[in-house]
Amino acid sequence: MLLWRRFKRFNPDVIATTTIYSFRHSGAIDIFKRTGSITKLQKAMGHSSINVSLTYLRGLEIPELTENDMPVV
Repeated sequence: MLLWRRFKRFNPDVIATTTIYSFRHSGAIDIFKRTGSITKLQKAMGHSSINVSLTYLRGLEIPELTENDMPVV
């Protein structure tokens, strides 16, 4: 973590509140946006539970399902 603090001090473009884990969250959101699959996100992140993966997507605006999204039976 010392290296990260040093990096932030010498790079004014990095916001002071940015943590090394911010990049992990950004990556998780990007994977989900590209694939639309929570299970692919779970595998990519190495999570044992989908619930853990879902915590990375908090605050992400995910549209609600409508009747048109449901399969025809």
